[in-house]
Amino acid sequence: MSPGDDLLFGDEADSGSDISKTESVDSDKHYQILVVDDDEYVHQLTKMVLRGFHFDGHPIRLASALSAKEAIDYLGKHENVAVALVDVVMETDDAGLKLVNHIRNVYSNNEIRLLIRTGQPGAAPEESVFQDYDINDYLSKTDITAHKLRMALLNALRSYRDIRHAVALQKQIMQAEQDSRTAAAASEAKSQFLAHMSHEIRTPLNGIIGIADILSQTQLTDEQSKYIDTIEKSGEALLSIINDILDFSKIEAGKLELEHIDFSLNEICESLGSIFVAQLKDKKLNYTFKLDSNIPEFLNGDPLRIKQILLNLISNSLKFTTQGGIHIDVHCLQNFNGIKLEFRVIDTGIGIPQNKLAFLFEAFTQVDSSTTRKYGGTGLGLQITKRLIELMGGDIRVESQLNEGSTFIFTINLESGAPTSQLTADNHALQDNRLQEKILVAEDNRTNQMVISAMLKRLGYDFEICSDGEEAIAALNTSNYSLVLMDCQMPKLDGFQATRRIRQLAQIKDTPIIALTAGATDKEKQECFDAGMNDFLSKPIKLGLLKDTLLRWA
Repeated sequence: MSPGDDLLFGDEADSGSDISKTESVDSDKHYQILVVDDDEYVHQLTKMVLRGFHFDGHPIRLASALSAKEAIDYLGKHENVAVALVDVVMETDDAGLKLVNHIRNVYSNNEIRLLIRTGQPGAAPEESVFQDYDINDYLSKTDITAHKLRMALLNALRSYRDIRHAVALQKQIMQAEQDSRTAAAASEAKSQFLAHMSHEIRTPLNGIIGIADILSQTQLTDEQSKYIDTIEKSGEALLSIINDILDFSKIEAGKLELEHIDFSLNEICESLGSIFVAQLKDKKLNYTFKLDSNIPEFLNGDPLRIKQILLNLISNSLKFTTQGGIHIDVHCLQNFNGIKLEFRVIDTGIGIPQNKLAFLFEAFTQVDSSTTRKYGGTGLGLQITKRLIELMGGDIRVESQLNEGSTFIFTINLESGAPTSQLTADNHALQDNRLQEKILVAEDNRTNQMVISAMLKRLGYDFEICSDGEEAIAALNTSNYSLVLMDCQMPKLDGFQATRRIRQLAQIKDTPIIALTAGATDKEKQECFDAGMNDFLSKPIKLGLLKDTLLRWA
């Protein structure tokens, strides 16, 4: 045994070490140390010196290899070695150094900490070894002590632990990114599926609601009027469910964006009464609203979504109110640095049990199953309402007493707006203009052709129908049309492609083109504008909306 070995254990009982030697409670977790040396006595002495060694409260376990070849075989079967204590001179003069290269380059293991221990430092100078080989420490057997060995091992294990933590964190980040991509792909697939299903459902709905709308404005008996009214209400109910599902999907995917346009809150509240006039009359209920005098006449925000919120809450109140009425009270809480409004939708309905209030705004939830059976509904309306209010920087709560009624209270943040322009037209002049207008309809579906034809006849317009984009371009090149009602999904040449071609043809490039589509998402709407269309009509189309749109462009 060399003098260096004697020195190695000269302070074996050193009590100044800061390494814990208490037994670990978790004996399953340990740090694996590989001792690579051709001298068996070195293995025995190393085991003695490191007896009771713990790191981070966990023990170490020693494994032995008497040659570089044995070490390579061991490392090929064990990937959890934290530190290797490697002798330089073994089966060859540089066997330990070749082992270092094998570990780093062949096994591509950069986590294991490699400590060179040599009894012949002259044969492998420290500076040269550090420069040429990827090692973490260099220990000369001629001057190493037990304390120095333990300190070197402690530093190596700390480095190994930190690397493992960094690797684990990197894996977590990569997994999170992969999960995020997977979730995004799933969300996109869901959105595409819902958009496709909406398109497929809206196409026949356009025939149902459109024809019913036209028939309702013809001479009918009382019995026929009731039948038509039932068809319209059933179609509108189905359309409402489809719209709720699409809105909920957009909100869940974070794709619903608010508009910022000028509007009159008074006009919105007045229009709500006309929307529900039939239901209010049938149930003999009153509808009133009151606006705080401090509220500006014109506001800036998203009037469509504000109206949707109020529609959902009023519709909900109408379901559960059989006497009395519904009142909307709006207060201005703040009129500087933005405007904060508080809305109260008050009804005299059946009320809500206190123990059910906490579940009221959860998706697909109603206060009990009997409510769903008696009054219907998907349970999405209030959840969508809550999320829309939160997008506007507000919140919602409810106060209710059984058999007395409920009050839904919500706040939203808006800005001051400017007066909005009103579309006015003289009816006689309008009728004269219609006689001079000629409209081209590009639509491949026979049912939709029949619906739009009946509506245009009802409105007094002259029109022609074609079945695809190529026919539409050919018709525009041979006749003069005031505008085009363009379906987006058609054979041969779809509406998007046809519009792009029209915009490149000098003689017809300025013709107004209105999308006539069963698409209903913001993405589909934007695709229409990107293609060069001027406006967007989503099926099913009501006669009044078609009339207003044509007045803007014809």
